[in-house]
Amino acid sequence: MHRYTGMQEGRRGSRIAVLDTIHGASVIARKMVERGWQAEAFEVYHHNPELSSFDLIVSPVHLSPHNPALEEARREGKAVITHHQAVGDLLRQCFPAGEIFEVTGTHSKTSTALLLAHILSRHRKVLSHTTRGLEIWQDGRSAILEKGLSIAPANVIRAVQAAEESSVASLICEVSLGGTGLADYGILTSLSGDYMIASGSKWASTAKLQMLTLAKKGMRFIADRETRISADHPFGIGSGIYACPDRLVLGKEEAILDLGADLDFPAYRTAISAAAAAANAAGIRCRDIAEALSGFDGFPGRMKIRREGSQTIFDSSNSGLKVRDVGRALDRAGGSDLVAVVGEDSKTVCEGMDIPALSDLLRRRRGELSRLILVGERLQSLAEELGAEAAVDLEEGLEKAQKSCPKRLLSSVKCFR
Repeated sequence: MHRYTGMQEGRRGSRIAVLDTIHGASVIARKMVERGWQAEAFEVYHHNPELSSFDLIVSPVHLSPHNPALEEARREGKAVITHHQAVGDLLRQCFPAGEIFEVTGTHSKTSTALLLAHILSRHRKVLSHTTRGLEIWQDGRSAILEKGLSIAPANVIRAVQAAEESSVASLICEVSLGGTGLADYGILTSLSGDYMIASGSKWASTAKLQMLTLAKKGMRFIADRETRISADHPFGIGSGIYACPDRLVLGKEEAILDLGADLDFPAYRTAISAAAAAANAAGIRCRDIAEALSGFDGFPGRMKIRREGSQTIFDSSNSGLKVRDVGRALDRAGGSDLVAVVGEDSKTVCEGMDIPALSDLLRRRRGELSRLILVGERLQSLAEELGAEAAVDLEEGLEKAQKSCPKRLLSSVKCFR
């Protein structure tokens, strides 16, 4: 686990170009300038900036290798590092009084980070940075500090700043496509359902393994055994650390789990196991972890079931939603009287749904629904074929669904909450 420290090895007078303002280049460049570097941020999707006078290029790992600016920089032999590495290099001496957890993976990142914050907060003050925003946690309860931040590596800068300002003992960051190298504890939730990035030139799993390639000395690595990557603390089926609906096993320790009756345990199995493994690695005992999880019945947007009078609402609308999750939500919510709001809120998500796959799923299962409301412009052409209604966004979709006062309502829309 050795990292190439490109910024530290470069001369302080070097000029640095940070690409992709849509995904945090401006945030990274500003921090560099604060630290005395000559840095400038560039938008590279609609413009082709001239980078010949720059010595170092900082590029997001998802940027296409055929992007003209990046392609030209490589042709000229310029050094290129990722946003993840730049953030790690910039912040390496920050937050010395606390411990940092980073969470990445193909699924269960947000739930793992939030559950870990919930558990640790019984023993210390915690700040979490997830797709829900920045939250301060104490005694199992959270308060929103700031909303609207993506989990791009650039926003780890704001999270570290907030952690220092709030005097927390632990910072937990959900990070897209890898780790920054800041983590004392690195958590890889899964590599299943891998997908292509950078215009189909590389697998997302390759990027996520930055958690290892950029890791600082002494990082403790926590990974699902199904990833088949050697870890300090493997969890999941076939390992010594795993969760069952009624018990938690951490090596030689075991404790009874008393989870909420409405919890969709299969949807949370990975997150519970990962959070428990990380908390245990940080010194929390098995019985204390199990006690912290007592009565847990899910997070809003992540197959959370709530009852309002005679109505049951199945809430599975979140930023990480995939077609398979919609299928699982339909299985869970099942019933001929079910009204479903499905699709993508395109104004709030960067990477949309797999529309062909979602269309196939809805064609197969339309007969199970009493009503279907499709959210998002890319699904509108399917409405007539499926006898569905159309909505621009999640809010409008839910408003239309509630007009018939359904007894069972499923919300399964890809969106930021």
